[in-house]
Amino acid sequence: MGYADALGAEEVEARLGQLPGWEVEEGRTLRRTYRLPHLPAAIFAVHVAGIQDELNHHSDLTLGYDTLAVAITTHAAGGRLTGKDFDLAARIQAVAPGHGAE
Repeated sequence: MGYADALGAEEVEARLGQLPGWEVEEGRTLRRTYRLPHLPAAIFAVHVAGIQDELNHHSDLTLGYDTLAVAITTHAAGGRLTGKDFDLAARIQAVAPGHGAE
């Protein structure tokens, strides 16, 4: 199985267990909304955009005044979840505390 191949339900659940606050919607999209109490969410969004460029894997970002919603899927895998999705989510999760994002 390649890096961008769709993951099975058991692997999705196992990897989701490593990402507190994230959820899978309709078996196809990995989602999380971060709240930022002290800094504008746009600063966090710019950081996330840089990570996406580095990984060459992009998500949908919805920016609010004090929120950043992230929705990740792999269109090349038929809109299914892949290892690339979870790797991107893990990288975002790792930098979120530095932005005060919860």
